Amino acid sequence: MAKKRFKNPWRIVLQWSILVLLIYMLLRVLLDPNYLADFEAYCPFGGLQAVTGFFVHNSLACSMTEVQIFMGLALVVGIFIFSKLFCSYICPIGTVTEWLAKIGKKLGRFYTLQGWSDRLLRVFKYALLFVTFYFTVTAGELFCREYDPYYALVTGFGHDVYLWYALAALIVTVVGSMFIRQFWCKYFCPLGALSNIFTNGIMFAGVLAIYFLLMFFGVHLSWVWPAAVISVLGFALEAGRMKGWFFPVFKITRAEHHCTDCNLCTISCPMGIDVANMDTVDHIDCHLCGECLYACPIKDTLKINRKEIKWLPATATVALIVLAFILSMNIELPTINLTWGPKDKISHAAVFSQSGIKNIKCYGSSMSFANKMKHIKGVLGVETYIRSHTAKVFYDSSQISAEDIRKAIFTPTNTMVAKLPADLDSLSALTLGIDKLFDSYDQYYLTQLLAQTKGVYGFATHFGEPVRAVIYFNPKEITPQQIKQAIERRKLIYFSRGKKTTVHLNFKVAFMEAQIQKLPASQFRHLVFKAVDLKFNDYKKYSKKQLAVLEVPFPQAANPRFRRAIRMLISHISTDDYVVRFRTLLKKGKPVAQIFYVKGKSDADKIRKALNQPMLTVHYSNGKTGHVKNPFRFKKKGVVLSARGLE
Repeated sequence: MAKKRFKNPWRIVLQWSILVLLIYMLLRVLLDPNYLADFEAYCPFGGLQAVTGFFVHNSLACSMTEVQIFMGLALVVGIFIFSKLFCSYICPIGTVTEWLAKIGKKLGRFYTLQGWSDRLLRVFKYALLFVTFYFTVTAGELFCREYDPYYALVTGFGHDVYLWYALAALIVTVVGSMFIRQFWCKYFCPLGALSNIFTNGIMFAGVLAIYFLLMFFGVHLSWVWPAAVISVLGFALEAGRMKGWFFPVFKITRAEHHCTDCNLCTISCPMGIDVANMDTVDHIDCHLCGECLYACPIKDTLKINRKEIKWLPATATVALIVLAFILSMNIELPTINLTWGPKDKISHAAVFSQSGIKNIKCYGSSMSFANKMKHIKGVLGVETYIRSHTAKVFYDSSQISAEDIRKAIFTPTNTMVAKLPADLDSLSALTLGIDKLFDSYDQYYLTQLLAQTKGVYGFATHFGEPVRAVIYFNPKEITPQQIKQAIERRKLIYFSRGKKTTVHLNFKVAFMEAQIQKLPASQFRHLVFKAVDLKFNDYKKYSKKQLAVLEVPFPQAANPRFRRAIRMLISHISTDDYVVRFRTLLKKGKPVAQIFYVKGKSDADKIRKALNQPMLTVHYSNGKTGHVKNPFRFKKKGVVLSARGLE
């Protein structure tokens, strides 16, 4: 008996490497609560959607990185030259559905669709491809996350997943692939549709060329039109021809004079291609997996481009992945690239560049930064880079200077970092300069640093080069030199919402003023107290005569860590249509909350009950409602005041 050969070892190694990596990530998520797994870190489909969005809107989706984008470009290059290597060697759905097919075969209920049923069903993946790109580009977020069976499983049907879409896709993938050969991959996978479009690359290039020519001659068409035409033609070419158009360059070839018609190549093909009756395997479903090469028992019968290079597909897969990684590490793409104002001014604009702006961390924060800059006279555009937290600001130097832009980016702060002891009558104020303190994130990290430094109770920052900071401290507990050492710590570890966060810092104290001032503790409380005053539920509709005020002690109002929670508390009590205002202030140096309500429509007892409920009902800006744990307890009943005489 002939010795059984080990089939396609390199494909097995690559497929299992991907699965082992996913299993590791899943186990780490379960064992390490601080680990954030990115299950789409290397997704080429997301990268290609991001590139399309960038060309349409000059912006990248929040979750996209250079790795995903260059993986997408590597996939395209791979399709043109070597065929659909991602589907064959990398895609976990493709790997698992091949295994599911084996179950169907053992059950004796496994079918390979042929003829018009096979051709017509392929329309679904093109429809899904168009819908996916349409909603991704228009919304700026990856629509495929809502239904992707892979993403749904590895994230445990996470918050981006739409349950019924994903559940339907999962059933189609699992059940369908057990009984119909590669049911998801052939008929529903949008990446499969996109890959086949690139296999018909001449059509793709032709449609884009016509689109850009029309745009050049002044015919303004939405990107939706070429996307729709490419999707329709892609399906027509696939269903009509069932083979690529010139691409890929490398194909399986069969030497008929060597063939013994054993049919093992056809039997081994996971896509059900009749390899045994082809001289050149140019079928649209072939992804150069190489299974037929290893199944053939006769030497020199099946080759790649008539050459004995079985190792080529796996080697090309690894090489393309490595190349994508190298490019992604050395090239940073802008998240947004927006300009406004006269074109002649933009072409001659000066450029201000600032790295280390940590609040530039995604598409949303980049747009927020751009909107802030848009209101500054003389600023003509913004370009942001997430990985290096860099912003480039294009500006008219005759209207604004680089110094003015630095000042506009900077956000001053004035905050308490620790509760003052009751017996502490006064504090000292140390003025120093801090380098590398750019934005609100840096200020937050400085807050965390000083909160961990015993004897420091608050600080204020003011714009300057370097930033001027005033540190309020108790000289009996800490010295100015120790404060300097605390600020220059290179590593910060803090806990937020139960999660441990480690940040590497590079703050540097540039100078310390020798003169140290003193101020009373009461003055410090007023300096750092940030009052909240929100009006809602048609506050202006009521006269002060119609309103009453519940005033209650609110010591947490002086703690900056509770500011976000205070907003949630306000959202919660605004559910009562007759509660119309919430504000905090200092009275005799102690924080209080004042809740304004309509007399006769609401009352103090009802408001007290709402303030002390264990869960807060929060209304978010996107229209959704959520519930969060109430961190506040108002033990004292407080007093009811008249709104008359109050501001």
